[in-house]
Amino acid sequence: MHTFQLLTRLAFCSILLLVTAAFSEAVAQASPASIPTVDLKDGAYRRNGLVMRLQAGQATRLSAPMRFDNGLTLRPDGIMVSKDGTRQLLEEGRALNMQGQIVNLRDDMKTAAAIERHDQQVTGAKPTVIITPAPNTTVAPEVLAALQRTEERLATLQQLTVLLNERAASMSGTSPESQTLDSKIQELQSKLRP
Repeated sequence: MHTFQLLTRLAFCSILLLVTAAFSEAVAQASPASIPTVDLKDGAYRRNGLVMRLQAGQATRLSAPMRFDNGLTLRPDGIMVSKDGTRQLLEEGRALNMQGQIVNLRDDMKTAAAIERHDQQVTGAKPTVIITPAPNTTVAPEVLAALQRTEERLATLQQLTVLLNERAASMSGTSPESQTLDSKIQELQSKLRP
């Protein structure tokens, strides 16, 4: 008789355990998938008939009218009042971003970081990061030497231009000044030849 009571109790506990497991699974499937509010942008949404405010990743029940950038006001009962006075009920599962646009809660209210994490989990792809190199501050010695030669040639050309302008202004080839200018011009031209 003692064995019979033990088997009865064991059977009762097994049935109770199975019923509890089945009930908890049914409840889990019946409740909508929760969205972590940390991954959501600021705004407001309606879920299970409640209007919730999202601010800094925290969801709290809306207790006072909330005004948005476009002039739309959302009341705690879920009724939206636009600037022109038209009223509309915020649908279940919909949200308002801070600009006052009605969007889908599950997709359009996610932060960029949450979208990247989801994309990485689903596709395994990592975000593309483009790094532009910092400008190179060191210059090769050959480049510096070439730059210095170019600067010297430019200075010589500027001197030559000044002398040619003076020579053209004097226009008499026999004066001692023009002979001095001619010799300076020839000297500068010889510097410019490679």
